[in-house]
Amino acid sequence: MNKNKLTWQIIIGALVLYGVGMGISRHMHMNRLAHDLRDGTQQEKIAAARELMRHDRLYDKVQEMPKSKRIAAVNVIQEIPGELTVRQCRVLLRDTEATVRARITEALTVLGKDHIQVLVPAIKDSDENVRNGAKAALVGIGPKVIPYVQPAVKEADLRAAACDVLVRVGAPSVPALVELLADDDQDVRMAAADALGKIGSKDATLALLESTRDVAAVRRVAISSLCAIRDPRSAELLIDVLGHTRDDGSVRARAGTALSVIGGGRAISALVAALGDLDLKVRTSVITGLQRIGNPAVKPVLGAISGGSKEVRRAGAAVLEKIGSPSAAAALPKLTRDSDPAIRLSAARGLGEQRPSAQVRVLIGMLADEDGGVADAAADSLVNLGSPAVPTLLSTISTPGRSEVVKFRAAGALARIGSAAVPELLRIANAGGTASAWAAYALGRAGDPVAKPILRKLAKSTDRDVRWTAMRALERL
Repeated sequence: MNKNKLTWQIIIGALVLYGVGMGISRHMHMNRLAHDLRDGTQQEKIAAARELMRHDRLYDKVQEMPKSKRIAAVNVIQEIPGELTVRQCRVLLRDTEATVRARITEALTVLGKDHIQVLVPAIKDSDENVRNGAKAALVGIGPKVIPYVQPAVKEADLRAAACDVLVRVGAPSVPALVELLADDDQDVRMAAADALGKIGSKDATLALLESTRDVAAVRRVAISSLCAIRDPRSAELLIDVLGHTRDDGSVRARAGTALSVIGGGRAISALVAALGDLDLKVRTSVITGLQRIGNPAVKPVLGAISGGSKEVRRAGAAVLEKIGSPSAAAALPKLTRDSDPAIRLSAARGLGEQRPSAQVRVLIGMLADEDGGVADAAADSLVNLGSPAVPTLLSTISTPGRSEVVKFRAAGALARIGSAAVPELLRIANAGGTASAWAAYALGRAGDPVAKPILRKLAKSTDRDVRWTAMRALERL
């Protein structure tokens, strides 16, 4: 009995020693291969890479190398075509160094051309670096990947990444995505419609127009994509979408933006008709869209202002704010006399944008507006106009009988204009009189040290207001 036990102990011991020996031998062999891959001849490097890949030890051994050697190893690996190499490169994409991953991606772009089916599953890998590298490699390979990636759109866990690849491949993907618009799965149709909008090719317009007859969820995505593509052939549909509240507000707003790019009389009419829309997103889109259209929109907008509701009139005035054209410049002064302060506010802002035909005197008159916000906006516009406004502003602070409030705002505007106004402000301050107090106030707020000598002189004035203003101005400097 003891003899049998001893025999078994010897056998087990021998097996353990054999296993340990084999492990040590294998470890030493892997280390030799890693050494050859790192420092051997080109032939030795290729042979070492092949064997490391066969034993699935390539990633571990490459990770033990410094960054420069890892990149050099990828250069070697790229010389070994085959499916196994592509699979191993997928694993190498887990590298923490972006430059190394970029080189691996380049290699996959070359090696993966004949093994696209191996790359596609990697776009759903749990490692973000692997996912991104696989997608970049597929995009780098180009249109050849489309037949392999298109079926992946039908798989829920691959869909988003597959669509991203097709979008990045661009226009060649359009036929494959159009085909998916007829898929039985609603989610697939939505994803395809969305991808077509991101590609932005007009070749997708007719198919997307057909998809607007699909279920509501697909219809919304198709319309959004048509908004992004901005094909004139979709104008009638977009006009219909903009005008009907049954559609989502964000989609209608995108329709408004698209129509402003498509342009034309019918688009302008539809946008003007939506100026009073109750949805703020839509109204904002319409306003900015008409501003984008510019001068052709001025006359229709003026028509809406003259006969529209309060909301329409305010929205129309907001449109004219940002249109720099002679017709807008001619229309804005009339709006400065409107009873609605919101419309006067838009007029004040708009007049500051009309540089070729600046109407400084109109803005000066608005400095006395009973609404402080309107008056401040007028002052802001005078500052925006800059040098062309300076002579009239100087005249305003120098003219007896002008409202003190108007002079205060005019002096503040001169201060904000700054250097262009300083020489004349110095002249007025040096001349004395009541205007010198306002000139001193403006110089103090302008912050130009050149004004100090004159302000020191005014600080000794017998006029209490001039003296006090000059002293405060010196404190600011």
